[in-house]
Amino acid sequence: MQPPIPLGTMLQKRYRVTKILGQGGFGRTYLAQDTACFDELCVLKEFTPNERGRDSLRKARELFKREAEALYAINHPQIPRFRANFEEAKRLFLIQEYAEGKTYAKILGERIRESRTFTEQEAITFLQNMLPVLENIHAQGIIHRDISPDNIICRESDQLPVLIDFGVVKAGVTNLEAEGEVGEQGTTVGKAGYAPNEQLQTGEAYANSDLYALAVTTVVMMTGRKPESLIDKSSMSWKWQQWLPTISPWFAKVLMRMMSYRPAARYQSAKEVAQALRSVAELVSGGDSPELIAALDASDSPGSGTTGSGGSAPNRYTTYSPKRRQRSPILNSPWILAGAGGLVALIPFVLLKMMFSDAPSIPPKPPNPPIASGKTPAPDKPAVSPGQTNAPISAAPQVLAAEQVTITPGQLLTRQGTLQANQVMVYRLAGLQQNQTLTANVNGGVKMSIVAPNGQPVDFRATDVVDWNGTLLVAGDYTVKVTLPDGIPAGAYNLILNAAPPSSGAISPNPAATISPVAAPTPLVPSNTIPPSNPNK
Repeated sequence: MQPPIPLGTMLQKRYRVTKILGQGGFGRTYLAQDTACFDELCVLKEFTPNERGRDSLRKARELFKREAEALYAINHPQIPRFRANFEEAKRLFLIQEYAEGKTYAKILGERIRESRTFTEQEAITFLQNMLPVLENIHAQGIIHRDISPDNIICRESDQLPVLIDFGVVKAGVTNLEAEGEVGEQGTTVGKAGYAPNEQLQTGEAYANSDLYALAVTTVVMMTGRKPESLIDKSSMSWKWQQWLPTISPWFAKVLMRMMSYRPAARYQSAKEVAQALRSVAELVSGGDSPELIAALDASDSPGSGTTGSGGSAPNRYTTYSPKRRQRSPILNSPWILAGAGGLVALIPFVLLKMMFSDAPSIPPKPPNPPIASGKTPAPDKPAVSPGQTNAPISAAPQVLAAEQVTITPGQLLTRQGTLQANQVMVYRLAGLQQNQTLTANVNGGVKMSIVAPNGQPVDFRATDVVDWNGTLLVAGDYTVKVTLPDGIPAGAYNLILNAAPPSSGAISPNPAATISPVAAPTPLVPSNTIPPSNPNK
């Protein structure tokens, strides 16, 4: 490799090199100033192919140009924008937008020194923000090939993950090297532990190869450990869950399917993973999600496990389709289905009859006396009970008077009430503190939603539920909204609230997602934890 470019060097009479950001087997990455654009910062990526004859250099240039065109075609706000490419002094250069922020590897290193890592909720949010990026590039036939905490920046301006250091150019060079056309500059693109087996052994990479690396990255962020320390050496299978004993089973299943040893057993697209996460949110919040059941069952199907589960990599990678549950022949009868549906429809009315059977009966209103004129009297307007409206259920909800309550930590707070259809009862929980654990439960056939101070649900589990608990991310006034499900005309409820004193540990939106200290073979900061790295490498 050629020596680094001296700092202060002006390239193309425009780009002034100010700092070396990183170095790899294919070149270096520099921070530069665009003097033709008010000294705006940009990233200058150097590609220095070894010279093995004029023909090899020409092919390397063609490859570099082709891949530069591919980068130029990418248009996504979480990918640094391509700005230019040129050749100077037998070195090839790419100019890209500079994303100011820290890599997730550096952020993780800082957290490890504070004896904490990324929470489950943070990991879910990270995945949800990364999947649209992969969906965008995969739709254009571009595979990143080198996803890891080093190559994702948490952008300072909006805290969104930004994908950097595309391996497309390096992958092309590797293909030429495999044919003996370019000098020995390295081997397969991808980091050991993050890249799947098919990529490391054959150099082939697919959309689900990136998904594999993204899942490993997520697990590393939650455990704070290097991938090689999360593998059982005797069976060569993933054993990362022992470091996350409180992780939600459904989230663990999604990650394990993404990290499957067999490409055919993984999700085949970023869109499938995003749908699985959305379906999980619906299921947790009380919705019915056949897609989730099928997806999670498919991850448990024979041969879909990780390395060491008895499966081997297939000779050809086929499109994976989750197995559907077979319906019983009895359920295929329309008469049985109709009868069952009728019974289910009667259940709410039977329950309401039982609930209000002890209420005093109201004598019927006597009919209006006849009018001598012979005109037909106008029909009486239906009586309206206090708090009841004549609006249809589909009308805008009627918000009753909000009640402000103060929760004393460690003491239960209860509230009772009765709702008519389309009514909402609002309770404002005043003065809750950051890191407090809130528990809410409601019964009587009603639902509730927990709203944060910013007016948005606390998390994806906090809408139309009967119970919720979690750790509050910010201080302020929270709101509990109690409503009736659609189709229920009235109902009495009992709301129970409890708040624990603020915890001093890491923020965790969900106690089930809290990474609590567990007995481990090595300390939290062993030699195999993630070291800091330079951004925009």
